[in-house]
Amino acid sequence: MSTTRVLAVTLAAVLLAWPSAGAQASTSGDGSALSGEPSATGPSSTGLSSVDTAVTVSSGSSLSSNVALSSVPALVGAILAEGALGSSLFGVPGRGPSSSGPQDVSATFPPELGPAGSGAELRSVEHVTGDLHRFEVYSPSMDRIVRNEILLPGGAANTAARPTFYLLMGADGAHSGWTWARTTDYESFFADRQVNVVTPIGSVSSMQTNWYDADPVLGDNQWGTYLVNELPEIVDTHFHGSGRDAVGGVSMSGGPAFDLAAIAPDRFVAAASYSGCPATEGLFGSSFTRAAVTMNGGTPDNMWGSAFDPAWAAHNPAANLDRLAGTALFVSAAHGIPGEIDNQPSSRPLNPIETASYVCSDWFVDHARSFGHEVDWYPLAEGAHSWGLFEHQMRTSWRTIGPALGVE
Repeated sequence: MSTTRVLAVTLAAVLLAWPSAGAQASTSGDGSALSGEPSATGPSSTGLSSVDTAVTVSSGSSLSSNVALSSVPALVGAILAEGALGSSLFGVPGRGPSSSGPQDVSATFPPELGPAGSGAELRSVEHVTGDLHRFEVYSPSMDRIVRNEILLPGGAANTAARPTFYLLMGADGAHSGWTWARTTDYESFFADRQVNVVTPIGSVSSMQTNWYDADPVLGDNQWGTYLVNELPEIVDTHFHGSGRDAVGGVSMSGGPAFDLAAIAPDRFVAAASYSGCPATEGLFGSSFTRAAVTMNGGTPDNMWGSAFDPAWAAHNPAANLDRLAGTALFVSAAHGIPGEIDNQPSSRPLNPIETASYVCSDWFVDHARSFGHEVDWYPLAEGAHSWGLFEHQMRTSWRTIGPALGVE
């Protein structure tokens, strides 16, 4: 069996091992070990990303030999994904143009916003606690009410114009109630920062994009329109948003955060992927994306058509780096090793979702750097796709997101 096929089969097995419940994370990691700010230092933003991580592992005196050994699957996968094999797994270098599909790919992108606006309506606002509020928006593109959470710096009385950080959910879409507000201490992190932090709820296995067709299980998904046109219009109008924003996504939403930034570069000046996969093509990229949709009963063909439909390439961040030329990018993933960062014992087995996310993220960083992008790559050995890991990644990403927004 060829090396390409061996790795493809191995990665497919990893994807098939994904749990169907609590899809984007193990909720046992509550971030309680992260009492302070993360270090502003980290691996170099230049050079091979797999080398960056190997150095991180070998120099980590606090890591046991067992932990270092557990890093082997992630590091070997990342090394094997370099060169020609990477094009098979992620389908970008040297690939020919996608064949035309039966539908117009523009239907998967938000329409241009005209002078009349998006038609979105603010329906309600509720104060929860501290700076945390909930608000409901009527989305005309999906003909439904979308619930959102927002941190308002200084509370509702603060009328100063400020940027907004759109912090997206994973495949679960907070359907189970595990939101950033409930599972992390992000409110204390943003307490003294002049930035709105907005999280939409309900985007279950949607890839945060517009779908060709309504899905019998997941419904009508037009999240690209909601996140680019409708929600920002409401935030700017009613919550003093300045229109200079950033977007970050966890797990399923890591790649889509980059896609949204590529779609609306004038709005999103920075983007972050936390344990995601910024690729949608190739044996691995398409499998990762399809698994994110099917884990909650969705049908990927309803999203972007068959595997040969051009929509898959049109929404692939790795294939559209030219549209991210002026965007500050932060990428982070771990080897899948449980530990203190997850509030889990290190005796637990590797988390296959996190390992897969690492292989994809590592490849994307090398690919983007080869095109001249200065990606901030933050690899970790310890981390098992938990909320403790996600919160740490989000806090660390502020070294990239904050300066781009002009917020310390």
